[in-house]
Amino acid sequence: MSDRPAPSLTTARVLVAAAVLATVAGLTLAPRSIAWPARTLLLDALALLPPRGNDVLLGGDADTALNVAFFVPLGMALAMLLPLRWSPASVLVGAAVSLGVETAQSVIPGRVPDAGDVLANTVGALVGTILVVVGRLLVRR
Repeated sequence: MSDRPAPSLTTARVLVAAAVLATVAGLTLAPRSIAWPARTLLLDALALLPPRGNDVLLGGDADTALNVAFFVPLGMALAMLLPLRWSPASVLVGAAVSLGVETAQSVIPGRVPDAGDVLANTVGALVGTILVVVGRLLVRR
């Protein structure tokens, strides 16, 4: 058992997690006419990278990379709300949020649910969680 207390559930941490979740919900559940300009803006910015940089950063698939990157902040925010030993639960919550989003998209005109997006979003939540866990472990030293 650790002699360190669990992270305090501060108002700031809860507000950050709520803001990240609201952003995810807003952009993933908005009609395509609202969400697509933001996506296009990001893809246009990424197109400015040298081709080699795009391949390294995106692995050749911008949509998948955006889905991963989009859930990194959610994984981080959720992991910050939990004690270190429970941080992996943030990956499961991220996967559940993604599954809920993709299910809801099936009834939103112009949106297309995709199981691959759930996987990419879950990987993003995992990356965010790992960043928080590693950071916490380094601070402990």
